[in-house]
Amino acid sequence: MGDRPMSEHHKLILRHNRRIIVENLNVTSVLDYLFQEDVLTDDMMQTIGAIPEQRTNERVRELLDILPSRGDRAFVVFCQALDNGYGYLADILRHAERTSTREDQTDSNSGEKDEESRSTDEVALETPETADDPHSTTQPNTVSTPDAGSRELKHLDSLDRSLPVEELVPMNIPPVVEACAMALRDHYRSTYNEYYPLSWYAFRLDTEGVYIPNQLTRIDRPSAATMDPISEKDLSLDTKNTLLQGPPGTGKTTFIYHQAYKWAKDENPRLQDVVLLFVLSARSIGDRNVLEEACDQLLPRGFLDERKAKDLEKWIELNPGRTMFMIENIDETPNVTEQDVRMPLKTQNPVLQFLQRKYLPKTRRVFTTRSTELTTEGSRPLSIHIPPLFDAHYIFNGFSDEARTEYIERFFGGNDEKVQSLKEAVAVDECLQEIISNPLYAVLICFLWENDQEKPSTCTEIFSKVIDLLERRYLEQSGHITKDAVRRCLCNLEKFGWDSIEQDKYDFSIDEVKDTIGTLPIKMGLIVKDPVRIEDLYKFQHKTFKEYFAAKYVMTRPEDDACHRMLWSPECTSGQKYTNVCLFAAGILQSSCKGLFEAMQACLLEMMRKPAPKCCIHDVITRACWAVSESGEMAANAPLVAESLPEDITLDFQRRPPKPGAIRGLAEVVKVLPAKTLKAVDLGEMWIPHANELKGLGRALAKTKGVKSLTANVTRMDMSLSNPEEKDNSGILAFHQGIAKNKSITHLTIEASIDTMSEEAITAIPKAVQGNTTVTDLRLLIFFAKLCSDRCVNKITNCNREQNAKVFFKSFAETLASNRTLQSLQLSSYILRHRMAIDPLAPAIAHHPCLRSLTVSGPWSGRGHFEHDGTNALAHILRNTKTLSSVTIRLQSFSTTEVDTDRASILFTALSTCKTLEKVKLVFTWMFAREKLLVADFVRESQTLKELTLEWRSMSEAFLLALCEAIRQQATGSLQKLVLTGRFAARGQAELGRTFARSKTLQCLELHGNPFIDEGLQAFIDAVSEIQGSFHGPPRQVLVRGSVEGARASNVIQSTQLAEATLPDFPEINIVIEDLTPVAPDPLTYVPMGLSEWL
Repeated sequence: MGDRPMSEHHKLILRHNRRIIVENLNVTSVLDYLFQEDVLTDDMMQTIGAIPEQRTNERVRELLDILPSRGDRAFVVFCQALDNGYGYLADILRHAERTSTREDQTDSNSGEKDEESRSTDEVALETPETADDPHSTTQPNTVSTPDAGSRELKHLDSLDRSLPVEELVPMNIPPVVEACAMALRDHYRSTYNEYYPLSWYAFRLDTEGVYIPNQLTRIDRPSAATMDPISEKDLSLDTKNTLLQGPPGTGKTTFIYHQAYKWAKDENPRLQDVVLLFVLSARSIGDRNVLEEACDQLLPRGFLDERKAKDLEKWIELNPGRTMFMIENIDETPNVTEQDVRMPLKTQNPVLQFLQRKYLPKTRRVFTTRSTELTTEGSRPLSIHIPPLFDAHYIFNGFSDEARTEYIERFFGGNDEKVQSLKEAVAVDECLQEIISNPLYAVLICFLWENDQEKPSTCTEIFSKVIDLLERRYLEQSGHITKDAVRRCLCNLEKFGWDSIEQDKYDFSIDEVKDTIGTLPIKMGLIVKDPVRIEDLYKFQHKTFKEYFAAKYVMTRPEDDACHRMLWSPECTSGQKYTNVCLFAAGILQSSCKGLFEAMQACLLEMMRKPAPKCCIHDVITRACWAVSESGEMAANAPLVAESLPEDITLDFQRRPPKPGAIRGLAEVVKVLPAKTLKAVDLGEMWIPHANELKGLGRALAKTKGVKSLTANVTRMDMSLSNPEEKDNSGILAFHQGIAKNKSITHLTIEASIDTMSEEAITAIPKAVQGNTTVTDLRLLIFFAKLCSDRCVNKITNCNREQNAKVFFKSFAETLASNRTLQSLQLSSYILRHRMAIDPLAPAIAHHPCLRSLTVSGPWSGRGHFEHDGTNALAHILRNTKTLSSVTIRLQSFSTTEVDTDRASILFTALSTCKTLEKVKLVFTWMFAREKLLVADFVRESQTLKELTLEWRSMSEAFLLALCEAIRQQATGSLQKLVLTGRFAARGQAELGRTFARSKTLQCLELHGNPFIDEGLQAFIDAVSEIQGSFHGPPRQVLVRGSVEGARASNVIQSTQLAEATLPDFPEINIVIEDLTPVAPDPLTYVPMGLSEWL
């Protein structure tokens, strides 16, 4: 919420209606919604919550006292909250808002107007007097503009819920704005009167009869949130910055044209309050600001002179809620420089400035894109990740199953035979089901089916058949054009497509078209006028057709090897530019893809050598897998890709649904990975919305012999989250069963957030190791909330969080009881914090017959400490295990600031008494002094400890002295290796040197200074050097690494290096120096030594 308080207008409405709200409202019913919409903060919720629930009136009064401080948006959101259960109160407030008289907004810099100019710009609002006066000549919500004539503006009283209300009341509409609005409407009505994925005469359909709404999913949600798909009819356009992403042909452009056309006809209720709507393409924006480019693209030449353009800009600045920009192809923004990427806040690129809200920041915007990156050009491109710049991020899913069926029925009209035969063909072909969900391909497939063509199996085959059919149809209709002439035209068009992609050209003048390829492509409908531009510029019918023709050209060039390398080049950052060309090339080559995939291997080797960003490597590998599927010859091509992959295959899908073709190809590649070079496969943040894709991947994992390590985040494999419309959740079970059947995987990592997952999906997770005979190392990173958040509306009823935890613990404990191969287990601290960690999980771990290593890791921020349940569970394991030899704990802290020594005492006592424990590693951001002393006590009392690693912020003097004393007093003298990391106290470090030099058992000491203090490090080296030569024992080693702080840091480093050089003459102790550098004290992190003793 902004800092600006609520306007007097809304304060007055709340004050006048305060009594009726207090007497009728139960405030509990609106608090969650107000908190969710950021009207109320945590402190405000606690203030209201502190008032007993039975004192309902007092709670309402407190809320009404808070709302005015939260701005005008708070009034709008409050009315929305009242709609659920208290609609009559919402109606009272909105009626009062509509019927209140408000002062017209004026420009503070314009000065006083004379009476004549004041009357020219007046706006007549409906007031109680004018509404009831039958003789009043002023109509409500009508703009009086004597220069342009009175023109009614419809629905100006409808408010944009996402913007401050004062920006959306009826405003003065100057003549230049009215003229601009009328010109835009005329342009959209004449240009977008018919909109299709294709506008060829052969495909012209009745728009109203055939248009089917698309399906979208909002993806900027928490990882465990349900990704409910919505129809485009339900998509809110109120959000200021909305990103609509989708692969080619999913209907992004069609959606934009549809919205513009409906707005132009006053038939778009979602845009009824929009006075100016600008639809333009980012690829055509030059170096002027976005408004100037929009006017240049959409308005007739000379329509606005300089003064009118300034007036238009001024009006938009004052009325941002009445203006909307819809910008296509944002990922094709030209002229993005390295400086723009490295210093985006200083960019001069108009599109980047607009994205960052540096120009017309409060206007409403919708952007479409294929990719989430804007990239520079050149051999080493840089990219800007754009989703964080948006308030909402949606992905186009294409047609749902129902919409797909409806589209087929509408396309063929009354031809029931065609409808039924195509439905049957689609029903038995998973690939065709995927393809036809894309609106572009749906049109093409229906067109082919209408012309009695055979069922295609790949996207490439669809384009090939369509072009052949179009060619034959044109030859039949023209009568005088020869087949050779058409073929020559198509060959020229192939080169034209490739050149335009290489040169990043999208629009062409009619002269360019005539001189390069002639007019025949225009007559055939392959080149069409760009509907976004008012001037006569031409483009390919659809970008995908340009990419298909470019692929045809690549496959016929004599220098095809160079072209193949270009298709995989790192220049294609984030899958832009050549991705579809590459896929079509594979579809054209089919079983002859050896050269194509050899080029892929060369590209990967180059990327690994540089090295390239992981996202670029991800793009190349997934593109290769998709190309395997698109080739139609997976059995022949999958081995070519499998042989080319690096040893570590890391794929991060970033919670984006990969194309089904890419998953099919990936499954085929995984299945044939060679056993001679075992791979590590990481499937990060994979969102798979269809069970069949997961089943195929599960079958591949069961059969492969080439995977030694597998990492998978499985949250989004749960269909109840990734695609609630699909009831079949058998895919996630098949995926884990496939892992269980595998005979090559030894290291397995599974990550999941189970709060909102289905019980069926949670139960499937432990199945991966149930009965498995090869997995020896399991990392199970399961995350769930211990308590519901304050904003959770299901705190008491309908909450599955606790039940899901019970399902997981029961299933995992049963799996451990039946497993006989695990040797190493890593658990998230979330698991041990739950009360069920004590029973049944801790006994199952303690009694596992083969487990030798246990690691507990937690977050480095937030709730990163152990609690009593976790402490007791771990202590139970240590007291009862008969096999565990290694324990690692990684947490932000061991305990909270509360004075509670019992928790630490319980754990360190259990560590001390564990009879099998040989190796302990404790890594914390910080520890209390009392806890550090308990560590020293553990070292003294342990009879089996051989290796100890300790890492936290400050190695204080008191702790180092206590640790040295514990090492000297250790009864068995079992400790052989000690590793310490942190900020070292000077005196303690000197004692550490003497203790190590005199120890009879300690063979290795590693010190990682973060930093060392100069005098302390010098004292340590001196202590070690003094003992050298006078004490005889087995050879030992000291490793020193890190930074040195202090006035004498450089001198101390030189002294240490000198000791490293001279001590080899004495074989007893060897000092190794690694990356020892001087540093100045950091004023932001510097901790005086006196204070560090407390940390």
